[in-house]
Amino acid sequence: MGRLMVITTPDLAPGFELAGVETFAVENVDRAEAILAELLSGDEASLIVVRQGLLEAMGSRLQRQVQRSYRPVVIGIPGGVPAISASGRRQRYISELIRRAIGFRITFGSAQPEAEES
Repeated sequence: MGRLMVITTPDLAPGFELAGVETFAVENVDRAEAILAELLSGDEASLIVVRQGLLEAMGSRLQRQVQRSYRPVVIGIPGGVPAISASGRRQRYISELIRRAIGFRITFGSAQPEAEES
């Protein structure tokens, strides 16, 4: 079974490490890209969490690979001020993460869930 792994900046790394999560503290996007590419090609990780700013700054080829990845699932987390403020946007973001993980789109509220192939 795979593990949770985090790629973040040195200022956030200690919090993840204290929680017992395998953490890669990187100073720049190039190092983050190298680590992420290695993790995507291996089978150790089932979930990779990447600081959103690093993920957004990565090359388009790697970003496409992340979007197509079924396992491990890669998600971006904001550092500092939350990047997703409106409730509807937050729900769509969470719904998309779930869809990537399980292959189904989950809707919130009164709408009916719809199946979607990954």
